[in-house]
Amino acid sequence: MSKAASCRLFVRVLLIVGCAFAPFSAEAEAITIRSWDSATQRGSDLFSAPMGSLDYGAFRNALLARGHTILPGVSTLSASSLSAVQVFFHGTSPNIVTAAEAAALNSFVTAGGYLIVEANSLSSEQAGANSMLAALGLGSPYAGATGGGPSGTFQNVVTATTVGPLGDLRGLTFGSSLTADIDPTGGTLVGVNAAIRAMVEYNAGLGLVLAVGDPYGFGLFYPGGSRFNDNNRKAYLNFIEDSYVIPEPGTLALLCTGVVGLVAARKRRRK
Repeated sequence: MSKAASCRLFVRVLLIVGCAFAPFSAEAEAITIRSWDSATQRGSDLFSAPMGSLDYGAFRNALLARGHTILPGVSTLSASSLSAVQVFFHGTSPNIVTAAEAAALNSFVTAGGYLIVEANSLSSEQAGANSMLAALGLGSPYAGATGGGPSGTFQNVVTATTVGPLGDLRGLTFGSSLTADIDPTGGTLVGVNAAIRAMVEYNAGLGLVLAVGDPYGFGLFYPGGSRFNDNNRKAYLNFIEDSYVIPEPGTLALLCTGVVGLVAARKRRRK
């Protein structure tokens, strides 16, 4: 595990322990989110209406209700289009990023940006998702296999998705449809649906990636939907809001230095 990943885990554990004594506030620090636009995203810009079958309207409303900012979707990734953005929502897009876009995405995530990637059974979607992940040095983890049922289960692991401002989801279920398998090598398996590895988190420098083997837009955010489960909303908000919980790089380095000093001092006292 890299020093950055170790420090991030340590900070998250501190936050979780702190929450046992002081529960998360219902209010969240405002973050800025951007997605692909209607020309690049299957269905349309994830955060615009109408969106057809990939309707994220309820999720959009949840984000706005918590004070977050949603920028218009883009058709090209660049340093400019990712400027002042904390989270990029790839969604279900068949778009294969160019070398220039890959470089911009790499700079964004490794500097601390968060990325959510979704793909379903379509090979074009999985290819688009893999091109995003390959840009971050994560290979092509979408393995092509699909399966599962209407419900999956969060694993008993502490990650940005499973434990956060919207609660502890470990061991709980999430709504799902046909799910693409994701190779968790180099990451952390977050959710499974039968034999399908449905959700994986990857560290990339100071940033974090959530790969999902099912587009959550198929009515999964809507009460009354055949696959609705409110843990889907909670999982995405946990992950998204983690992007401001983790300290800036300078603070992170200072915290880790302090931890190392405490450990060293404790060892000296034991001698």
